[in-house]
Amino acid sequence: MLQQRLANLSLHRHPILILRRTYLGPTTATRFTPFVPPPPSSLPKPRVPRKISPRTRKNLRRLGYTSAALGTLYLADAFLNYSTFARNVRTIATCGIIAADYKINFRAGKDGGQLAHIHERNADRMLNLCLKNGGLYQKIGQAIAMQSAILPPVVQQRFTRFFDETPQASWAEVEKVIREDFGDRFPGLSGSEIVDRLFVPGSFEKRAVGSASIAQVHKAQLPTGEWVAVKIQKPWIQRQVGWDLAVFRGVTHMFSTWMFGLPLSFLTPYICERLESETDFYSEAGNAQRTAAFIATEPTLRDRVYVPKVYNELLTKRVMVAEWIDGIGVDQREIITGTYRDETSVGHPVNTPRSISTRQGPIRRVHARNSRVYGLGVREKEVMQTMVDIFCGQLFIFGWVHCDPHPGNILVRRRLNGKPQLVLLDHGLYITTTPEFRHKYALFWQALFTLDNGTIRDIAASWGIGNADLFASATLLKPYQGGSKEVVTIVGGHKHGGPKTAYEASQAAREKIAEFIINQDKMPRELVFIGRNLRIVQENNRSLGTPVNRLKIIANWASYALTRSVEQAGLTRSFGDRMRAWYSHAIFKVVVFTLDAAFWYGRLRQILFGGLGFEEEMDIRMRRVAMDEFGLELQGNNLFTA
Repeated sequence: MLQQRLANLSLHRHPILILRRTYLGPTTATRFTPFVPPPPSSLPKPRVPRKISPRTRKNLRRLGYTSAALGTLYLADAFLNYSTFARNVRTIATCGIIAADYKINFRAGKDGGQLAHIHERNADRMLNLCLKNGGLYQKIGQAIAMQSAILPPVVQQRFTRFFDETPQASWAEVEKVIREDFGDRFPGLSGSEIVDRLFVPGSFEKRAVGSASIAQVHKAQLPTGEWVAVKIQKPWIQRQVGWDLAVFRGVTHMFSTWMFGLPLSFLTPYICERLESETDFYSEAGNAQRTAAFIATEPTLRDRVYVPKVYNELLTKRVMVAEWIDGIGVDQREIITGTYRDETSVGHPVNTPRSISTRQGPIRRVHARNSRVYGLGVREKEVMQTMVDIFCGQLFIFGWVHCDPHPGNILVRRRLNGKPQLVLLDHGLYITTTPEFRHKYALFWQALFTLDNGTIRDIAASWGIGNADLFASATLLKPYQGGSKEVVTIVGGHKHGGPKTAYEASQAAREKIAEFIINQDKMPRELVFIGRNLRIVQENNRSLGTPVNRLKIIANWASYALTRSVEQAGLTRSFGDRMRAWYSHAIFKVVVFTLDAAFWYGRLRQILFGGLGFEEEMDIRMRRVAMDEFGLELQGNNLFTA
């Protein structure tokens, strides 16, 4: 019976037996060998557990706490403080590296290529710093670019990109600014809801039509029907401006005094004050309204210059609403001078059907040069004459000077009589001058053209300036040909005996600048921004083909200012004084006639035979003087860029 059952199991191949057979392996029997542990002598020595000392544990805890605190501070700074602290740490670290690099590597014995490499890597460091930090650093980058003519060529090439449009703040950030500034008028409403209360619903363009370093501009329509430009400050500016300017003061002092031994740090507080004023739209609105009032009282400017109206009821420190003006940028020469057909055809290629131009509207900017387009049909000469007139009037008579007249801040539009009208925008950067300063500055300009070297030296000395001829050249933006010949006018060739190496040239330039300012307390700080204004106006004139004799216009305004029966230098002029001033003005007109004749001779020669214009020739001569007198290599158009 048992055998029968076993046979049946083997016949059906029971799975348990199969598993057991598989587990046991072949049927061949093997002798079982029990496991024998190794002897203790063959084992390695036991390891003693490593104990962490209390001091190490304490240091590790400190490291952990510090890391957690720094991480928390970094996140709070990034998300709640717009990275203000990180930006300043980056600034201090970068400037420290640059200072160390120059202190260690910029020395005698290195050739021009090695010194150029030092300039190049440090220019890249400064460029990356300004680009990463943004905000007011964009303004600082523009200031470096504007002055880059006296800096190494590599700096001139890199910093021109700071005049490009900056990134825009997002719509969420715009809403935040509007909610914070107008929330007390509309409690409980969101930013978008407040926008719909202030403007026609749906008319506020969420994408800005222009973005700069401090603010951006949106177009919208008021409930009364007027289209307006809404200037909104970027939300991080107010948080960053104080820290940025504090670091700027420290860095400027380090580079000007400790690094290069130049007497320039005394200008820093005044510059910082002007930059900070640009972040206050109450100040900007006041500047605009004051300029408009001045233009209304000056008959020679009343219809030729316009300042957009500011809506004070919608004004806050970070939001300014002004009249919307359609105009053409002063750098758009093709559109300004193009044949006028009608308002909607402006900017369109010639022969564009009216149906298309009417449907699309005017084009404000043409990027292709030498393209034939319909335009305003006005003359460059009238545009530039008005531009020089308005700033000379501010400088010599009104004493309230717009110091940022670059092409983006000046529009041109056509009046009904076919004449151009300039529209002044962005009134954040202004300076105020005293009657005494205006009187001296007008006398200085008059003396430049009559070669009254005694007056030039006296005024320069009263302002703490040691080299009167150099100051005269910097004012004219051309080599001064009178005086003691300290600045030599060179028509051809080069002056001999100058510095031989790049290092010697840089040292000579430093010494010349140190000798230029001999009394910091006497030097008017306003000269910094007045020089900026004159350079920008000169570049605007050059970009339009030099249609006017800029120097003659400025000189005439200076002489005319001396004839005005207003307080000058703190004294009220008598009738006899005014008559003598008018007589001097008439004589002066004869003197500047020779300058005008030279200008028109050069203009005629350029029209007939081509070549360089008046401003370009002055540019070349200034480059030669800069190289021969200072060893400075002025490059490109950056001498006047702003």
